Amino acid sequence: MMYPQDVIRKLQTDWERGYFYKHYRTCFPYDYRLPSVTSKQMTENYDLIRTWIKSFKDHQKLSPFLCYKEVNHRLFGKNMIPDHLRFESPEDLALLLGKRRKWDEFINLTETVRRKDERLYEWAMGHPIKLLETSSDLDRLLLLWEWMIGHPRAGIYLRQIDVPMIDTKFTEKHKQILYQWLNITADKNHIDENHRGVAQFERRFGFKDKPELVRFRLLDPRLYYRGCEDISIPSGQFCQLFQADDTLPVERVFVIENDICALSFPNIERSLVIFGRGYNFNHLKECAWLNRTSIWYWGDIDTHGFSILSQFRSLFPSTSSFLMDRKTLMDHQNSWGREPKPFTGDPHHLNDDERALYQDLVSNTIRDNLRLEQELISYNRVQSAAEFCKDQV
Repeated sequence: MMYPQDVIRKLQTDWERGYFYKHYRTCFPYDYRLPSVTSKQMTENYDLIRTWIKSFKDHQKLSPFLCYKEVNHRLFGKNMIPDHLRFESPEDLALLLGKRRKWDEFINLTETVRRKDERLYEWAMGHPIKLLETSSDLDRLLLLWEWMIGHPRAGIYLRQIDVPMIDTKFTEKHKQILYQWLNITADKNHIDENHRGVAQFERRFGFKDKPELVRFRLLDPRLYYRGCEDISIPSGQFCQLFQADDTLPVERVFVIENDICALSFPNIERSLVIFGRGYNFNHLKECAWLNRTSIWYWGDIDTHGFSILSQFRSLFPSTSSFLMDRKTLMDHQNSWGREPKPFTGDPHHLNDDERALYQDLVSNTIRDNLRLEQELISYNRVQSAAEFCKDQV
């Protein structure tokens, strides 16, 4: 049986989840159906049913909203059984649940955003809890939104927005809401659909973003810049290091995922190492001069290693892999480990040997979730591979 305290608890849960905020325009008057009572139940548990009926009749908060139905019983005659609770308005329910002040606040907040933009009002109706959580910041948040709408694709850092009482921490705190608001209110011509998600907020809406850095290590002491071999620069600058008519001082580029492997990679004349970034290589796609070099990629021998290789090769098709072959794997059985969450997709940019090994890994043909991390490969093997790569034309 569901007793008054159970009903109130259920209504409270639905309220706090935002159901009545979201649907109050269509769900009121709201009927909360109580469990039905059958003649058989009355026959077998009449005293229990009477106690249940009395619990609702005597409940001071629920009894004003109680609606009955008449049930005829062959032994007990006509009985008025609680059927449902009817709340004519959200105010009635809010009062019952002790939420009247919160309800009034919600209505005031929705009217505030409605005066700014009807689309923001519809957003508020779909995100009532988020709206209430933002109540103390709403006026400032609307000022910031208005500034962004009035300055499309401003081309500045968020830090440079000059709005009273707005600082970078405030903007960062509310970036998710701003992302949703701008998606539904900004001119579509001012939104870059190539960038999605809050993490790409700046690029999507035309603000300057913290630049991606490319870390690279020069493998030829003759190429050191003022004695520096390990250098990090913004990706845009890296991509513009050499122009189409420049004579390249670099013949080979090694892309190596593990930092220690990149730092300890042997010196090779006219060569450099780019420190890998996992799947994050898109910032190099405009680096035209790389296509004029011999590119070698080295990652872990596991499903993600081959997936990352495939993605990188989609940007630079002439890329060759090294130390990612079956012989290297089988020669290091003592160093085998387990890949925690294997990739199971279809990497489209593998050669025949790579694809065959990938298929064995993804199908667990050799061993379940097999993985050989690149830093566990013997250094002698690394030196031999470096010499092999150097001798290739």
